Amino acid sequence: MNFNFQEVTSNLISQIGFIVLLIMVVRALISYTKEDWGQFFSGLVLGLFCLIVVFFGPQLEQLARALGNSIFS
Repeated sequence: MNFNFQEVTSNLISQIGFIVLLIMVVRALISYTKEDWGQFFSGLVLGLFCLIVVFFGPQLEQLARALGNSIFS
């Protein structure tokens, strides 16, 4: 039985990010129908941020590790 905790963690973070993305899109659509533009744009921006984290998570992790190694080494 081969159990890889890092793979489970990566999948879990992606799934949580996707759920948050869906919540932010629904909130943005509700704000759009109410014509609450401030909440609409903030929900849209946060939803896009979650989308970036979900789809580019491994690349962002590698970038953060490279920056951390260059700063703290």
